[in-house]
Parts: sequence; structure tokens; C-alpha cells
Amino acid sequence: MVTTTIQFDLLTNATDSISYAIELLAWPDIRNDERRMKQAILSISQGVELLLKERLRRIHPAFMFEDVDKFPSLDARTVGAERALMRLKSISGYLVRDSDAQLMRDLRRTRNAIEHAEWHTTLAEAKAIVGAALSFAIDFAKSELDRDLSYEFRREDTWGQLLTELHEFAAAHARRLAANAGVDQLNMMTCDVCHHETLDRLEQSCPLCGHWNSDEEVPF
Repeated sequence: MVTTTIQFDLLTNATDSISYAIELLAWPDIRNDERRMKQAILSISQGVELLLKERLRRIHPAFMFEDVDKFPSLDARTVGAERALMRLKSISGYLVRDSDAQLMRDLRRTRNAIEHAEWHTTLAEAKAIVGAALSFAIDFAKSELDRDLSYEFRREDTWGQLLTELHEFAAAHARRLAANAGVDQLNMMTCDVCHHETLDRLEQSCPLCGHWNSDEEVPF
């Protein structure tokens, strides 16, 4: 009899959770809004935490643990997303935005409510937190772990469907892309496809939806 082995490394585990959240959010026919939002928040929260731990692991595996002296015992507690983010800031100089620090707190409270207590919120609030968390995850995976999740989903209809179905994510990610552009923000213009101000005027490409302007479309 062949023994089937199930194995997920940290990054694969993280991207699997994030991918599941994206599929739930992009294709609303899977289940009703309440169940979709609950499962999506749990999945993206888990995915974000695992991404942060993977970044710490690449510096040194001991940094994944609350007490680094207890490495490599699997009985020792590993850091949560908040602690992982602050540890990255202190040991690697990773720039932590105030909004991202607040997002980690919001994710922890929401996840705790869902898993251990009574969870109640509005659909708008649920969409806002899952949209912001997904934006953080995609940006962090690309900048810190060299994993472009948006590119992977652009190979099928899921990415475009996500931008259409979850406006809160599209808006949050557009703001993040604009903030990342920094001084280059003056080079950004409105994309004719996704209608966000994320089209690079020089490259004639939109990092949000993946649209490229042809030579005929360039307005100058």
C-alpha cells in the first residue's frame, strides 16, 4: 500500500490559505455572504500570519518563536501576526505603516471573536477588513518573499473577478500601490480598465489589474 504524505511548508501553507480566501471572495456563488466573509477572514488571517513567519524564518527560524531560546521545540508558542510584524521591524528594518499595525490588531480581534466568542459585524466592515488584509498579504508576499500572487491569479479569470466583486480590496490595493510609488505618484494616471489611478504613465501598465496600454492607446 502506498503511503500518501501531506506536506505544506510555511509559504505553501500561506499561499494556499490566501488562494482559498481569494476564490471565496471572487466567486460569490460558492456560498452566502455571511459564510463567505467568515471563512475568507479566517483564511486571510491565517495566511498573513504565515507569510510573516516565513519572512522571520528566512532570517533565522528561531525568530518564529515567542521565546527564541525554545527553538526548535514544536511545543513552544510561535509569534502571532502583531508580534511578527514588530519583530521584523526591529531586526530587519521593515517599514511598518501605522495602518498595517492597526490591521494586525483588527485581524486578531476579529479572528478571536470568530473562533472563541460571538462574532457580529456589518457586511461593509467585514469586506473592509478582508480587503485590507488581502492587499497587505499580496504586497508583502511580492516585496518580502518574491511571490507574485496577483500574477498567478491573472492567468485565469479569478483576479479580474475579485476586483469586480470586492471593491473594498480594489480600493485598498490601489491606495497601497499609490503609497508604494512614493515620489513616482505623479507618474500615475487613471487606468481605463479598472478606473483606479494606478496606471504608470511611463510604463503604460497598471499593477492593479494588469492592463497594458498599446501604442495606439497612449494619450501623448
